[in-house]
Amino acid sequence: MFFCLRTVLTLHLSSLYLLSHHRTAVNYYDLLGVKSDASMEEIKNAFLHKSKKLHPDTDPSNPALHSQFVELSEAYRVLSKDLSRKEYDFKIRHPYSGILHALGKTANLKPPPLHTTAQNNMRYWEQFHRAQKMTAKQQQQKRKDNLRLVGYCIIALFCPLCFNLCFSNSFRKLKQVHNDYMDEKDRIITQIYNESKERARINGFKKQTEILRQKHAEFLEKYKIPSGVDK
Repeated sequence: MFFCLRTVLTLHLSSLYLLSHHRTAVNYYDLLGVKSDASMEEIKNAFLHKSKKLHPDTDPSNPALHSQFVELSEAYRVLSKDLSRKEYDFKIRHPYSGILHALGKTANLKPPPLHTTAQNNMRYWEQFHRAQKMTAKQQQQKRKDNLRLVGYCIIALFCPLCFNLCFSNSFRKLKQVHNDYMDEKDRIITQIYNESKERARINGFKKQTEILRQKHAEFLEKYKIPSGVDK
């Protein structure tokens, strides 16, 4: 008899819990502000619109924004996929199917798992608390590091510009030196060519004169003509 009373009491408590949980559950369509037959594009646009307003970074001093943003993200996660959306729609159309399924497991009835939203909230806000607990010396050091980083960025931006200007000037000077060298080289080559041409012309005339004199001497010797007598 004690076992029967325990079973009835367990069933009664579990049904009350599930009923209260069902009544307080948030409808994902209402949370996103769309109809139950909304398209995927409408669901996506509604999520983007509301996520901008409920994002925790918009008001870090309001812890409630994080839990609202988590619920909004969960609603979009469920409704943005066909399979999970069909399962959610079935739960909405058959709200007491979960209760009947739970009542059938009286022997192994377990309490529902605790939601991890509170733990997520705690971990989320702890990072801001750690950032706010910086000492004055740490803040000053962080400010110096930021200024140093900005200085490095400015140097990184201006170094290529300065290098480009210096390289351009050096290239122009090098080009001018090269042009002057080539002009001087052309002048010297032209001068050597003209001198060689003139020497060839003079040497050619002398050579022809020597050949003519040699031929004349051979002619005089061949015909036994004295060199002082005219032909």
